[in-house]
Amino acid sequence: MKVSRRAQVPGFEVMKIVEQVAVLRAHGQDVISLCVGEPGGGAPGAVNDRAAALHGEHQEFGYTPARGLTSTRQAVAGHYHRQYAVPVPVENVVMTTGSSGAFQLAFLAAFDQGDVVALARPGYPAYANILQALGLTVVDLPTGPAERFQPSVELLEKARAEHGRLDGLIIASPNNPTGTMFSEAELDQLASWCHEQGVRLVSDEIYHGIEFDPGRRSQTAGSIRTAPSLFLPSPNTGV
Repeated sequence: MKVSRRAQVPGFEVMKIVEQVAVLRAHGQDVISLCVGEPGGGAPGAVNDRAAALHGEHQEFGYTPARGLTSTRQAVAGHYHRQYAVPVPVENVVMTTGSSGAFQLAFLAAFDQGDVVALARPGYPAYANILQALGLTVVDLPTGPAERFQPSVELLEKARAEHGRLDGLIIASPNNPTGTMFSEAELDQLASWCHEQGVRLVSDEIYHGIEFDPGRRSQTAGSIRTAPSLFLPSPNTGV
């Protein structure tokens, strides 16, 4: 049978390792897996208690509204207001089944087939896989210690000169896998450039709250009110 061209993307190597770990454990081997960024110990106790209570009350667990429960969306909007003093309208919040589902929906909403989207390298490989599967062109921005492994206006200008156009930029702060973070000034400069050039800025904020310096806080692209941005909130919102 035919296999679509959009399916011809590189495999996500991390998930191959996850599968190997599962096989080894099934054969009785004691394996410590450090290959997937997921919380240890399962869901927080309060989440488990609430889930058990709802099941005990025989609550209905059918389809929700397409954008998610209003109460949960209100909580996410409230988190952005409390944490970053950014007013995000509740109608702009959409709940998805994990961040991968959010990536697909956000990319479909923001870009057309053939659009050109820039990514910092090294970076999270699944961005490129999903973009390529949707028929978009991925442009790598080679970064190193001098750029603190984050994109810059200079790199974007160079990429646009080479490829003729840029329709989008995906950022993460803290970055995966390097952990570097934008300063407020750096993010402001980047978002201002995107606004001036009509480049869609997508901010993946899944790692917000994972910080080793208690005196420093992750910046959000939502604080740049002029940027044509999409925010992919973290599961670490406390909601």
